[in-house]
Amino acid sequence: MIRIVSKNKVNDAGITIKKRMQSMLKNEAVVISSIYWVFGALWILLSDRILELVTPNIDVYMHFQTYKGWLYILITTLMLFFLIRDRILLLRNENSKTLNTYDKLSLAHSELTKAKSELVFQKELTGSIISDAPVFIFTHNEEHMISVNPFAQRMSGYTIEDFNKKNWIELLVPKEYQDELRKILKDIREKKQVQDFEIPMITKDGSLINILWNSTMMSSKWEEEKPYFVSFGVDINERKRYEDRIEYLAYYDMLTGLPNRVMFENEINEQINQNIQGNYFMIAYFDIDNFKNINDSMGHQVGDLFLNYFGERLRAEIQEPNIVARLGGDEFAILFVRMLKDDVILKLEALMQRISQTWTIENRQFYISMSVGVVSYPFDGTDSTTLLKNADIAMYSAKREGKNRIQFYQKEINDNNTLHIKMINNLQYGIDGEQFVLYYQPQFCLKTGKVLGVEALVRWIHPEEGFIPPAEFIPLAEESGQIYKLERWIIKHALQQKKEWELAGYEDLEISINLSGKTLTSSINFNDIEQIIQQSSVNYERVIIEITETANIDDVEIVIEHLQRLRDMGIRIALDDFGTGYSSLNYLKMFPINIIKLDRSFIRAINENSVDMLLIKNILMLAHDLEFYVVAEGIETQDQLEFLRNGSCNSGQGYLFSKPLPIETLDSLLKNNFHKE
Repeated sequence: MIRIVSKNKVNDAGITIKKRMQSMLKNEAVVISSIYWVFGALWILLSDRILELVTPNIDVYMHFQTYKGWLYILITTLMLFFLIRDRILLLRNENSKTLNTYDKLSLAHSELTKAKSELVFQKELTGSIISDAPVFIFTHNEEHMISVNPFAQRMSGYTIEDFNKKNWIELLVPKEYQDELRKILKDIREKKQVQDFEIPMITKDGSLINILWNSTMMSSKWEEEKPYFVSFGVDINERKRYEDRIEYLAYYDMLTGLPNRVMFENEINEQINQNIQGNYFMIAYFDIDNFKNINDSMGHQVGDLFLNYFGERLRAEIQEPNIVARLGGDEFAILFVRMLKDDVILKLEALMQRISQTWTIENRQFYISMSVGVVSYPFDGTDSTTLLKNADIAMYSAKREGKNRIQFYQKEINDNNTLHIKMINNLQYGIDGEQFVLYYQPQFCLKTGKVLGVEALVRWIHPEEGFIPPAEFIPLAEESGQIYKLERWIIKHALQQKKEWELAGYEDLEISINLSGKTLTSSINFNDIEQIIQQSSVNYERVIIEITETANIDDVEIVIEHLQRLRDMGIRIALDDFGTGYSSLNYLKMFPINIIKLDRSFIRAINENSVDMLLIKNILMLAHDLEFYVVAEGIETQDQLEFLRNGSCNSGQGYLFSKPLPIETLDSLLKNNFHKE
């Protein structure tokens, strides 16, 4: 403990030193006076006696008296000089020591004064921290509360008086945490400190505050008193809310609020791990049919509104213990617990009937339907991964079967899916390894019988499986997106062949090349195709791009733009499979079409003398009135040829004239039968 010396005491010490100095000066004066008196007395007594003995002559004696007086003055002067000088030096040393002592005492007083101010500041600062810091500070033992800082009083609603004669653990701590806290207090006694433990606190109004604590045991300065604890607590309610939010995001879909894939898989695993004899449950895997149309036509924001609406409908239909979840995108799933197959079928059919209806937004209507794949445990899988994979396979099988239906998983579906995946892989190997070749089917003028042009048709010659029909791999290529790379290869090689024909003298030979609806609606892939065409120096007026009337064209405006860019280059546009889709007349009106190609299904009906013959006549008349060039596909009989000639059909192709030919065979046909203008 530092003892503080006051300024008054320092001043008193200075006065005391001054008095001592004065007393010392008085003492020195007495000493000098005494020495001078003794010397003078001895001089008077002894000097005269000595002179009387030495000089009996009175005249000489008197003369020496004069000298004796001067000698006395000289000796006393020197004596006084040395006495006063020594005393002055002594006084100076004493005075210097006294002043140094006084300076040190003053400096000590100044430092002690600063220390006192610092102690006062530290005390005030500590008090301010304890008073104002947003931290719970409790001083306590196992039973009684000793002190509570103001912040803790404000937050808890309790004052120190509220703890009188009460056990603070029973007052502040929820019952389910009291035993745990008592164990922690025991640990603090053994370890002297325990950090970062969470114990919630009940406030006076009954609310709960989650607090992170650090507690230390403090020893008392009096041995007879028991040690006590100082506990510091931080409010972590906000952190808890963030943790709950993170946990929510980990297990729930942010858009719909439904359980997500992670939670759904956990629920499946929990059902599996129950290990109950005869445990049985089913999973229905949903995918919204044509959801892409909503996103593409109205934007993803509207698509999200629909997904939220769809999730709410499912939530309203499914009751516990069954669980509905959003797995991602437009895919949802339902876990049916302890329900038999027939009950699940009835539930799904009723659900689809209630949900499958028109959804209206911004005066636009969208028909809602869904494809559903269903699996059952343990027959279709014994773990969540296998079950969801097989449910997904069954769902895609429902889509391939025409959508808006329920498909239960079967091993055959998986086998077909395996073959499907194998075909996709083989298709990629075929594209990379250039296993494809181009065949060309001649197109003849129906009046002259001469060759006007050819249609480029791709053929796949697999090294092991041999010839694979286009009907098997073209739809697969469109589904997998491999059509883009395949089309680039087809157009590049077809235009190279066109250039060779032009150099060989067949400048007027027309070449027709098919372009998929996927490429037409994809700006990136269409730009690649356009660049390939621009890099080929051929006569564009003899190039025809065929688009399929049955293609699923979602974005009509971008298709029109792309076709017009081809038209601006001089390329003509043909509408293939005309009459087999739902939008033939609309396509003729919207798209920049030059040529229509009658589908082979119409041509085949000519021999049957059906109503289709009347339809063909009217199509030919309409085409001429609208100034379209007409090409007939699939001409196989002479009767079909005569009917088309009489109807003024311009040209045609089919096995009656020639099947698709490799380039070597086609060259000889061109030499003998090419129509030159």
